Amino acid sequence: MSESPNKKIKCIDELPEDLTVELPEHLVEYIISTYLPIQYVLQNRVVSKTFREAAIRPRDLDFGRIYSRRRSQSEVVRIIEEIFNQHKGSEINRFVLILNHIGVEDNVLSWVKTCLSKKIQELTLNFSKSNKVMDLSVDFPAIETLTVLKLRWCKFEIPNNTPKGLRLLRTLALMKSKVTPEMIDAIFSNCIHLETLELTRCITHGVLSINAHNHKKFKELVLYCMPNRLQIILDAPTLECYKCEGFVRILDFSSVDALKEAKLHYIQNYNWRYYDSSNMVLANMVAYTGVHVLSTTNIFLEAFKERYIEGEMRSPIFKFLNLKEFYILFKAPNLCTLYHITEFLKRSPKVEKVLIDIKKFTFEPGTLWIIHQKSYMESSNYEFNSIKEVTIDGYKNHCHELDIVEFFCGHAKSLKKLKLIMPKNVKKRARGLDYARLDYIRSRFPGVKVEV
Repeated sequence: MSESPNKKIKCIDELPEDLTVELPEHLVEYIISTYLPIQYVLQNRVVSKTFREAAIRPRDLDFGRIYSRRRSQSEVVRIIEEIFNQHKGSEINRFVLILNHIGVEDNVLSWVKTCLSKKIQELTLNFSKSNKVMDLSVDFPAIETLTVLKLRWCKFEIPNNTPKGLRLLRTLALMKSKVTPEMIDAIFSNCIHLETLELTRCITHGVLSINAHNHKKFKELVLYCMPNRLQIILDAPTLECYKCEGFVRILDFSSVDALKEAKLHYIQNYNWRYYDSSNMVLANMVAYTGVHVLSTTNIFLEAFKERYIEGEMRSPIFKFLNLKEFYILFKAPNLCTLYHITEFLKRSPKVEKVLIDIKKFTFEPGTLWIIHQKSYMESSNYEFNSIKEVTIDGYKNHCHELDIVEFFCGHAKSLKKLKLIMPKNVKKRARGLDYARLDYIRSRFPGVKVEV
């Protein structure tokens, strides 16, 4: 076993299949009490006297699901307090806490300090239950052992924008924190191993500029619900995934070369009188033309409508030549129809998987569909050779939904599966399934498996 790795593996492979190895009881007890997550340790202590008397030393203290059973706040605090008071291990690798911190601030501070003294690597604190940001009086940027830091409704500051630790940090997620340009610069200057940055409902104004030009591992940027962010300038050659939710904002992704996935959950801004999201979507479109996976909303599709340019009607000329998976979420109100979906897919010749989410939306095609779009589609020669799977999530058996089903069955030449998912809360109130039309579609296209 002290020789080369190949010989070691060969020795293990040649063990008899019927060989059983019985580990000493104290060793089994140590492994279970140290390496299993805390929820399994607690379960074992309930059913086994041996484990009930064993020392508590788990390295994974994930209390994120402690409310899965109906427990009061005081009971949850008592359980966690007992675990920390009895913890005999020399290390705590992971601590996850979701709690209303009001009234138990001293307990929370004590738990976090215990984790810091035991070389914590992954720390997640979520105080959103209180709807009040907690000032924990902990200098998070000075912690040297952290690889993952997720703070929700918890104050995060970098004194003098000069962090003393976080050199090993790979993931940073902040929610309801004040984010300044100096803080962003300090994070990327100091956290050289950073892979993921997530900012949710953070307080920031104007331009968000991120300089990750010298970072070789920065892969994912997530920006959710930050209405005061007006523009994003990103210099990140290695970025592979960009996710955003909120109003459309102008992007400068000219220094992003490796983007493969984009999740663009745009929402409409009804407070801006002259706000035209379509123009902004088109201005940012170049940044997404090379992605392999695209998830977005109807606001993105609406940007592909024809418009007057220099005295004539024109459509956008963008193409998505690498796109393999397309997910579209429809939100009311909008006038999108099958026409808008197909016009986008025409620009994506390699798409294999399509998901249409209409759980909170009902198609209501108007005069434009009846007079113009439907006749245009009937006279056009649509042919999609790469689409293999289509899912309609939120199917309610409306006429236009059946139009979509029939279209994909007829024009997606490689289609093998078309799945219709009806919302559970709508099944009893939904229209009776149009089995006659579904059976007609199945008979015309027997090679396609239509599931309801």
